[in-house]
Amino acid sequence: MNLSPQISRERQGLLLCIVAALGFGSMAVLAKLAYAAGAGVLTLMSVRFAVGATLLWGIAAHRGVARVGSKRAALAALALGLFLYSAESGLYATALTRIDASLGELLMFSYPAIVVLAAIALRREPPSRRRLGAVAIATTGVALTLAGGATGAIDPVGVALALSAAAIYATYVLSADALGGRMHPLTFAALICTGAAIAFSLAGTTSGALDLGALHWQAWLWIGVIAVGSTAVGMSAFVAGVERLGPSRASIMSALDPLVAMTLAGIVFGEQLSPVQLLGGMLVIAAVVILQVPVRRRLARRRATRSIASRDRGAPACPAPQPSAGSLALVTSERR
Repeated sequence: MNLSPQISRERQGLLLCIVAALGFGSMAVLAKLAYAAGAGVLTLMSVRFAVGATLLWGIAAHRGVARVGSKRAALAALALGLFLYSAESGLYATALTRIDASLGELLMFSYPAIVVLAAIALRREPPSRRRLGAVAIATTGVALTLAGGATGAIDPVGVALALSAAAIYATYVLSADALGGRMHPLTFAALICTGAAIAFSLAGTTSGALDLGALHWQAWLWIGVIAVGSTAVGMSAFVAGVERLGPSRASIMSALDPLVAMTLAGIVFGEQLSPVQLLGGMLVIAAVVILQVPVRRRLARRRATRSIASRDRGAPACPAPQPSAGSLALVTSERR
């Protein structure tokens, strides 16, 4: 994704991350609109990832990065999409049939705290007061979001589905970390979407829930916007943003996602968070920002090392698809 050379590289990165945040943050609202138009979860996700994967492969080919260096890494990425990512996105999509879009987005955004705790437990990252403090802030934020009341009764099943999605997504992030640097992020994203498309298509076909002919044109419209804007464009824009800003700064920009979701949900559905819930949401977002700030220097060194290694192999220098468990960068393919 190329922008005018007259725009500075940093501004290009900021603009691209904003585009990605608009795509990712709007997905929950768009999904609920698709459901209201008659789309089912399996139909929505099958079409979303089939179209998204096709577009991402096309973008990767256009940029000359649609190469899979290691077959083992490619199969691992495909398996991540087939199992973990499809399970996470399916749970989140189902949660949106039961709870508000803004609440679902905030609950899903609790996953960075889970990643930090798991990374510390697995000894991938050392414990620190900043990390543990951010986890405590995020946990408090989630508790306030759930306990603060809402415009309607909070569905416990929907909440459980969203939190389960966050936990599985944390597992996915830690698993994806092992593939860092082995392929270009766009190729990684395309493989993840391909695996998810296969999983949802098989589930929809075997269950009989995949009925494309019965979809109303409005459902097709919202699904199309999700597949193009919230998947292919969002992912490719975020990749390009990471390339210009680095993973830490791009990840901080991802804190815009829930703000976009809450704003759109308020405009479209009239959803409103109570003051206590809003405070909780701000704490969750603040925790993500806090987790990013102290690792910039370390990530810069890691990126430089990987870039040198990539040049030595004759491959294009690029950021890894998942920089590290500690960085918590919201990488292209992972956004619900």
